[in-house]
Amino acid sequence: MRFFTFLLLMFASLSARADAFYVLVGYICDIKNDQLQITYDGAYSEQGEAMVAHKRKTQWNPWTLVTAKDENHIGSLKTIRHDCHLSDGVYNISISPSPGNLNPNGRCGAWMTASAKVTKGRKTVRAISRFDNDCEDSDHPIITRVTIKPGHAIAEVLTVPWNEFYK
Repeated sequence: MRFFTFLLLMFASLSARADAFYVLVGYICDIKNDQLQITYDGAYSEQGEAMVAHKRKTQWNPWTLVTAKDENHIGSLKTIRHDCHLSDGVYNISISPSPGNLNPNGRCGAWMTASAKVTKGRKTVRAISRFDNDCEDSDHPIITRVTIKPGHAIAEVLTVPWNEFYK
């Protein structure tokens, strides 16, 4: 019950702000184009609400992947695991929340981003420890797309400046 109270308070505090920001992390296993794409999208207010309302089955709000330890602390993190079958084999996708801190009352407040890892066999193809940086770090860009294609040694990474992502 505490977990639901915790989440309710978190979402209520976001909803109460005129410019609440929403984030979705996910993936697209595009068999037709023979590629895997990891996605990180964000939007404010009504656009954010619409984005969440129309999310794919393979997208998650990072907050839905946490459980509360108590009313003030995050307890555990859930990892989503799926496979993507492309022409050269099976890619394993792991997506997890990545809290700015484990105390919503601490530095950055209830700040959350996500992490992702793609492996093929025992080899890590690409790992992202955080799509977004520290809440006080607007100097580093935000990772919004990682595209993996068979036959390409390096994944394509798309970033946008912090102030463009949060515009």
